[in-house]
Amino acid sequence: MLTSETRNWDELVKRHTAFWACAETDRPLIVALYRAYQDTELVAAAVGRFEPSGELTPERVDPQPLLHVYDEMAAARAAIGDDMIAPAEPLLGIPWLEAICGCRVMVPEGKSLWPEATDETRSAQAIRFSPDNPWFRRLLAVQEAVVAHAAGRYPVSMSHLRGPTDILSAMLGSQPFLTALMDEPERVARLAQGAAQVWRAVAAAQEAVVPAYRGGYAIRQFGLWSPGRSVWLQDDTSSMMSLRHYRRTFLEPMRTMSVYPFGVLHLHAPSLHIAETLADLPNIRAINVYFDSPAVTLQAALPALQRLQARRMPLILAKDVYAGFTLAEYREIMDGLSPNGLSVHLKAESVEEGRAVMAKTQAQQKAGR
Repeated sequence: MLTSETRNWDELVKRHTAFWACAETDRPLIVALYRAYQDTELVAAAVGRFEPSGELTPERVDPQPLLHVYDEMAAARAAIGDDMIAPAEPLLGIPWLEAICGCRVMVPEGKSLWPEATDETRSAQAIRFSPDNPWFRRLLAVQEAVVAHAAGRYPVSMSHLRGPTDILSAMLGSQPFLTALMDEPERVARLAQGAAQVWRAVAAAQEAVVPAYRGGYAIRQFGLWSPGRSVWLQDDTSSMMSLRHYRRTFLEPMRTMSVYPFGVLHLHAPSLHIAETLADLPNIRAINVYFDSPAVTLQAALPALQRLQARRMPLILAKDVYAGFTLAEYREIMDGLSPNGLSVHLKAESVEEGRAVMAKTQAQQKAGR
């Protein structure tokens, strides 16, 4: 079991600090994606318990059976020797904010977790937060258990909280949400701002629970250490609308959420048309792009990524939460982008492969690739 960080912490901090500043560096931050995340299916199996209805209720969420996984994740980072800071996050995969906003949480066959609209959420005219919400209380209980278990051996991050388009898509249903965006723009704008306010309240409550780690904070699955409070910002459903519609309805709610000094904006490649606009918001300090859609290739995305780098916007590139790029794709990335302010998640399926990935990227660096 990991008892403390065994890598050269001063070197790690130097590299992570350089990332945020887009400072000159010899290579990007490298994450070898072996045991880098707490598996969503593992969480689903642990908490779902195959209820006939398929619905998960908050009182059934018990983090204790999975706390050891955080130890294993942190130990893997030390064994591989990559650049990832392994934070413990309160049960990856549970749609905490959607549940707090009224959605049911479904766990069919203990294999996945997703939010489901109810009659109440479909007809909602406003979103309001209550500190007595059972899903909110359970999130804080889980967060406190994770903090106690980590006990300063590795950092703890805030939970996964999605953005306004994602919350409304869950509450209303995907197609009804897009229809409402056209037919009821004032209602959608009101709900979006309400979702942002609930996000603020839930994040603030976690801020009071999550301690600093070695003078800074770590942010979810990105594995980044920052000298100030960091947070994940996400709005995946933005890929389903034009930039004009997004600006009109969702830009201000995202501004409401962008209050922590080291915000990382997570998007999928089809949402790159939104990225440059969101990059103008205060406290957006880095952008993560997942290339999990065949609709947008690395080559097609390079012009937008290069424009973001020209603005000194740090980038975190991966295929998705579990899949990293191959070494051939890494070379393609490095042919098109600067290593300054860049983090790349690479494929690895064992500690040994992770070590080999690190050795090969370092060899490419020395060879000038």
